[in-house]
Amino acid sequence: MNSSKRHSWRDDFFAKMLERPITVILLAAAIIVAVGAGVPHIQKDPSVDAFVSSNHPVAATRDRAKDLFGLEDPIIVGFAAPRGESVYTPEALDAFRSFEKSVRQLPNVQKQRLVSVLHESAIMGSDGDLETPPILEPGRITIDTARLAHERLLSMPMMVDLLGSEVGDIVTMVVPVDDPNNATETYAQIKQLADDTARDIPNLDVHVAGVAAMNGRLAHMVDSDTKRLIPLAILTALIVIFIALRRWNGVVGPLFVIAGSAAIAVGCMGWMGSRYYLITTALPVIIMAISIADSLHISIAFMRERELDPQGTAKSALLKALSHVSTPVTLTTVTTIAGFAGLALGTSMVPIREFGIYAALGVFAAWGLSLTLLPCVILLSRLSSDTAASSSSVRWLDRWISKITETAFNRPVPYAFALCATLVSFAVMSSHAKFDYERKLYFPQTDFVRMADIEINDRLAGVNFLDVVVSSQDEGGLLTPAALQDLTQLQNGLSKLSHVEKVSGIVDYISLMHEALVGEADALPTKSNAGAQYMFLYEASGDPGDFEEEIDYTQTHTLIRAQLKIDQYSALSGTIDEANQLLGTWGAQSGLTAAISGRVAVNDSWMDELANSHFKGLGLAVLLVFIATILTFRSVTPAILTLVPVLTGVLFTYAIMGLTGISIAPATSMTAAIATGLGVDFAIHLISEIRHARSNGLSGSYAFTGNYVVVARACIFSALALGIGLAVICISIAPPLRWFGGLVASAALGSLVGAVLVLPALFSILDRFQHTSQLKEATT
Repeated sequence: MNSSKRHSWRDDFFAKMLERPITVILLAAAIIVAVGAGVPHIQKDPSVDAFVSSNHPVAATRDRAKDLFGLEDPIIVGFAAPRGESVYTPEALDAFRSFEKSVRQLPNVQKQRLVSVLHESAIMGSDGDLETPPILEPGRITIDTARLAHERLLSMPMMVDLLGSEVGDIVTMVVPVDDPNNATETYAQIKQLADDTARDIPNLDVHVAGVAAMNGRLAHMVDSDTKRLIPLAILTALIVIFIALRRWNGVVGPLFVIAGSAAIAVGCMGWMGSRYYLITTALPVIIMAISIADSLHISIAFMRERELDPQGTAKSALLKALSHVSTPVTLTTVTTIAGFAGLALGTSMVPIREFGIYAALGVFAAWGLSLTLLPCVILLSRLSSDTAASSSSVRWLDRWISKITETAFNRPVPYAFALCATLVSFAVMSSHAKFDYERKLYFPQTDFVRMADIEINDRLAGVNFLDVVVSSQDEGGLLTPAALQDLTQLQNGLSKLSHVEKVSGIVDYISLMHEALVGEADALPTKSNAGAQYMFLYEASGDPGDFEEEIDYTQTHTLIRAQLKIDQYSALSGTIDEANQLLGTWGAQSGLTAAISGRVAVNDSWMDELANSHFKGLGLAVLLVFIATILTFRSVTPAILTLVPVLTGVLFTYAIMGLTGISIAPATSMTAAIATGLGVDFAIHLISEIRHARSNGLSGSYAFTGNYVVVARACIFSALALGIGLAVICISIAPPLRWFGGLVASAALGSLVGAVLVLPALFSILDRFQHTSQLKEATT
C-alpha cells in the first residue's frame, strides 16, 4: 500500500468516526468500564521476595527452611526501659504478659510459634538430672521472680541479645504471622496495642518492628499515598493542560484519555491475575504522562488549525489536525512500546517484567483513545482557539522557542560543544550511582517503624537474620559427636564473618545440657548416642516443641542462625560471598550439606539479579527504540538524532542518583528505561515536524518556524504536566515514591532540554556538512 492510499484510508476513517462522535464515546466508555472492572480483582504484594526468581537457589532454601522450621519474617515487639534501667520489673513484665495474651487473639498470628521469655525454658542440672524451669515463673510476678527471669535468660546464651538484652533494658517478643507479605492489618493492631501499653506504663517504650511489620507499614504508606497523591497529580497535570489550551472544556478530553488508559492497563492486571507490587504504584503515573503528551499534541494541533482558518468548521480542523499529528503520535507509541518491551524482556524479575508489559499496554490504550475518544470529545465540547490565540503567555512562549531555536541553528557549534560537555559531566556524576538496598531507608527518618527497627537492632545483637540450613543423609546424623563438632566449627566460622554479631544453633543447647548433666562447661558429648539421649531427656522434662526452629524431628536437618544489626546490600554483599565460600569448604570437609538462606541472603540474591539485569534491560530498551525509530523514519540519521534526548535524559537520571545518593533499587531501577520512552517522544514529534516542513519545500532555518514552534510548545507543556504531576508524588511520605517521582521528572526535563535546545543545532551541522559535500562533488 503506497503512502497516498494509506493516508486516504486513514483520513476516511477519521471522517467516518467524527460523523458519529456519541457512538464512539459510548463504545470507548464501554471498553474502559469492562476492562477497568478487573481493578478490584488485583491482589497486592508489597514484599521484596517477589523480586526473587522462584527457581533461585536462595529462594528454594528459603522455602525449604519454611517447611522444616516454620520460619517466616516475623513482627518483633520490644519492651524497652530507659537506657541504664532494667525492664525486669513486675509492672513491665505484667504488661508484657497482658500484651502477649492480646496478640495471641489476633487473626493472622501463628499463636503456637510465638516466642518470648514468657514461654521459654532454661536448661539446668541437679544431681545428674536435667531440669528445664521456665525463665519466668508462672503466677504473680514479684521483684524476685522478675530478677530470677533475667538471671535465667543470661544462663541461656543463645537467647541473650535476641529475646532480651544482656544488660536487661529490653525484652522482645517474636510474632510469626501467617502471611508476612500481607500483614498490614496485623501490624496496625499490634501497633495500637503497643501504643496503649506504653501510654499506661511510665518509662516504658514499646517498639514494633521486624520485616513483616515493615512490609505492613510500607504497604499502608504506599496505599494511602496512592489514593491521595495520584488523583492530585492528575489534577495538577490537568491544570497545566488548561494553561496550555486556555479552555476548561479542553481538559475534558485529556481527562477521559488519562483515566481510561490507566483503567485499561490496571484492569488488565486484575483480569490476568497479576499482582500489584510496590513498583506498580508508578504505573498509572507513567501512563498519565504518555496520555497527556498525546492529548496535548492533538489538542494544540486542532487549535492551531482553528486559528489558521477561523471560518472553517471544527470538524474540518480536527481532520486536518489528525492528518498532521496522527503519524508522529503513532510513531511515539511504537517507540515507547519498544522501550517498555526492552524493559520486560531484559529482566528475570516478575514485578519489573509485568511493569513493562502493562505499561506498554497502557501506552497502546492511550494511543487508541487519543485518536478516537479525544477527537470526539473535542468536537462535542466545542473547543475553540480564540483565547489561546490572544494569550500573551502562549505568545511569549512561542517567541522564546523561536529565539532559542534560531540561535541554536545559527550557532550550532557552541550548542554541540555544550551538549558534549553536559553529557561528560552527567557521565562523571553517574559513576557515583550504585546498586544498594536497605529496608529502613524506605521509611522517613521520623517514622515509628524505622525508629523501632533502629532501637531494637541497637539494643540487641540484631534482628536481621542470615540462616544456614545444614542437612545429613542419615536419620539422626546431625547429633553424632563428629557432626556436632562440625556444626561447632561452622558456627565459629560464621561468627567471624563481617557484620555478624552472634551465631546460635542446636549445638548450643546440646552443650548446655552436657554441662548440666556432666559438669563440663563449653564442651560437647563424645559418646555416640549422647546427643540423641540429651534431646530425649529434654523432651521428657520440657516442651518437646522447644527445638522446632533448631532441628527437625528426624534430626537430619538443622538451622544455624546468624544475627546482624544491618541489612544494607552494599555492606553485606561481601559477607554473603564469604559465607558461601565458607559453606563450600566446610561441606567438602564435613560431608554434610549446607545452604544459605534468611532475609539477608534473600535480599542479596534479588539485588544481585537486579544488578545483573539492570543495564541489560536498559540497553535492550534503547536498542529496540532505536530499531523502531529506524523503521519509523526509514533512515538511520534521524534515528541517531532521536537518541540525543534519550541519552541526555538517561544520563541526567543517573547523575541525579549519583549526586543525591539515591540508590539503584527496585523503586528506582526502571527510571532510566522510562526516560528512554519519554525522551524519544519529544525527539520524534520535533523531527517528524522538521521532516514534514522540509518535504513541503521549507529549507534551512525556515523548517524550524511556524508549526514547528507549536509542536515544540506542546512538548514543553507535556514535560511540564509530567514534571508538576510527579512533583506532587514527591510530597509522599514514602521515600520510594519520592525517589521515583523526582527521577522520572528529571529524566523528562533532561530529555526535553536535549530535544528543544540541541536538535536544531545538530540539524544545522548536518545541513552544513551536506552542503560542503555537495560542493566537493560539484567541484570534482
